[in-house]
Amino acid sequence: MSPNTNKVDVGLNYGELTPLIRWCERNCSGEWAYSIREPSGQSKGEYEFYFENDKDRVAFIIWKT
Repeated sequence: MSPNTNKVDVGLNYGELTPLIRWCERNCSGEWAYSIREPSGQSKGEYEFYFENDKDRVAFIIWKT
């Protein structure tokens, strides 16, 4: 991924990561990736999503909220 990435921090409950990954696969036009800072369990996990272009980042934020 290029150094011009846009990061979005997301807190997710158990089972919520897969729908976000599927959304990115279907809707992002540029490269994207994610990393797990703290996996979910009984409390929310912390994840970082990275997007190559700002259009994908904004669409992700609008969809997620």
